[in-house]
Amino acid sequence: MGAAPAIGLGLIAGFGLVWGATWLAGGSPGAASAAGATAAAVMLAAVVVGFRLVVAPAARLARRLRALRESRSEDADVPAGAAPLLGPLAGEVDGLVTALRSARREGRKATQSETARVDAQKAWLETILQGLAEGVVVCNRQHRILLCNQAAVSLLGAPEAVGLGRNLGDLIALAPLNHSLGRLEGRHATDPDAPLELSAPFVCTAIDRSRLFHGRMALLADPSGAVTGYLVTLVDISGELALLAKGDGVRRALTRDLRGMVGNLRAAAETMATFPEMPAADRAAFERVLLDESARISQTIDDLGAEIRGHMLGRWPMADIFSGDLVRMLEPGLAERGLTATLVGLPLWLHGDSLSLLQAIEILIGRIHDATGATAFEIEPMLGDRRVYLDLVWTGEPVAAGVLEGWLDLPCGETESQRLRDVLERHGSEPWSTTAGAGMAKLRLPLLAPNRPQFVPGLRRQAPRPEFYDFGLMQAHQGDAKIGARLLRELDYVVFDCETTGLQPTKGDEIIQIGAVRVVQGRILTGEGYERLVNPGRPIPPGSIKFHGVTDADVAGKPSILGILPEFHAYVADAVMVAHNAAFDMKFLSLKERAAGVRFDSPVLDTMLVSSMLDGADEDHSLDGLCERYGILIDGRHSALGDTIATAQLLIKLMDRLEARGINTFGEVMRASNMAAELRQRGAIFAGNA
Repeated sequence: MGAAPAIGLGLIAGFGLVWGATWLAGGSPGAASAAGATAAAVMLAAVVVGFRLVVAPAARLARRLRALRESRSEDADVPAGAAPLLGPLAGEVDGLVTALRSARREGRKATQSETARVDAQKAWLETILQGLAEGVVVCNRQHRILLCNQAAVSLLGAPEAVGLGRNLGDLIALAPLNHSLGRLEGRHATDPDAPLELSAPFVCTAIDRSRLFHGRMALLADPSGAVTGYLVTLVDISGELALLAKGDGVRRALTRDLRGMVGNLRAAAETMATFPEMPAADRAAFERVLLDESARISQTIDDLGAEIRGHMLGRWPMADIFSGDLVRMLEPGLAERGLTATLVGLPLWLHGDSLSLLQAIEILIGRIHDATGATAFEIEPMLGDRRVYLDLVWTGEPVAAGVLEGWLDLPCGETESQRLRDVLERHGSEPWSTTAGAGMAKLRLPLLAPNRPQFVPGLRRQAPRPEFYDFGLMQAHQGDAKIGARLLRELDYVVFDCETTGLQPTKGDEIIQIGAVRVVQGRILTGEGYERLVNPGRPIPPGSIKFHGVTDADVAGKPSILGILPEFHAYVADAVMVAHNAAFDMKFLSLKERAAGVRFDSPVLDTMLVSSMLDGADEDHSLDGLCERYGILIDGRHSALGDTIATAQLLIKLMDRLEARGINTFGEVMRASNMAAELRQRGAIFAGNA
């Protein structure tokens, strides 16, 4: 029985006892009534005072003790507040809290020790994978990504669609993967003693068919030998196919085109030799055939030479080279001859064979010194449309074209047969010399552009190091059960927050910033955080700037919300969306859905409503209040990403409490907090049906 009903029954019983005692003592009924009323008034006052000083503090203490029991944090506290009539109870509660916190700390230390060992292994794996040029992706059998390195993110070309729990089928065609997986699993079934030695190559296309990849798949097995996933390495071979096509063109020219021309030439020559006395007009016709076919053969040979050079250029082992490294490697050899080389301008990447290119530049600088007497050289990389130019600049006159042509026949490399011309042609380079200002000259080397981007775009690469792996996801995403039956920790969440110009979306206020972070298997993947500034198309009020700190200058030149929403929609994918006071943020998003051509139809979880369901309406359920209660430090409060990470931490702690109460599935928490009805109503409003 609750405190209030017990007090009510005590009041009635007390009133009855006083009235009966007065009657038995010989008093009149009227006197008994007056005495009973007086006693009841005294007892009512006592009950009110007791409720305020005893019952309410005890209920508050019990509620917070329950929160402590349900929380998994060893730092959780239970402030009892002022309750003098509870006597030693508050002190005993403090002792209980201290003992519980100590026990939790011991358990946490043991867990952290084991976690540190696992993290060290993860760090080694991360370092190895990040150093590989090949893209590496690890997936479970349902093609959900469990691990990927930065090379894979660059190859796949869609950073917002790459991350833990995302489907690899959204990036590349799955048919070749399924075929290879079926082959390997069949082989594994017949040879279970060597599962990790099984691998198979495959070729697949990007989902938009813009690139072609050569891959290799290997199975991953658990200690029992059961296949739980696979690892693939990916290499972009789109360029190699173009080279193969060139090779086919060269083969056709040699085996078909030239053969026909030579046949015509031979037939004309044989005819003229067989009939030396043929009429002059006929002989002139055959001579024209000889001249025309000779010209065609000459032109075809020139074309083949250009094609073969390009073909061999692509086949020679090369890699991306940083111009700063190239100049540093030049310095010791030049110093032995009393020469200096200084890198000027912005360092750039180029593509080539670093050793032979280094030797070629040393020879050219040495010859320029011999011809002009120059001892100090500047090396400046320049960015062209399709090439990277390397300019060798000195004080003096340019090198004459004839002199430069003679240098190209100098030996270059370890063998006498290799010439400077060969090395430069290998790099697709035809050098020339010209003036470079008053009293200055330069020799320009056109070189190949690198495979990597020259400059990393800051807006799309705010997360260069993806969170790596969690093999607990191997067993995730099994089957097509309804989301309501899924365990809370099995779901993928995108926790998000919007900063706005104001609080009234239907009266012109706009989003100015969106922040989001992914939560997978109860882990906050800060490495996959998402944050974008948005140009609202209107001035930001000074009052709002004081709140979030985003100014008009910050959003100047940024995309509008119509440009950002499709990207954010791709980031959310099929995850559950989570926000604190979600109706506010969802309203802003929904008003722009149609214009942006997207629809946010993912389930939405509101941490404010979940907290209210757990602790009742009497507690403070603001984000600040909850973070203070759960010991969450907000870094960057009232920035979209700062509030998002705080909400994500709150979500993890609320999950602990939900599970402690036996609320384990998404459907249960939705029903328990009335979220299903809230979402249906919100969806109707957003769709314009309410």
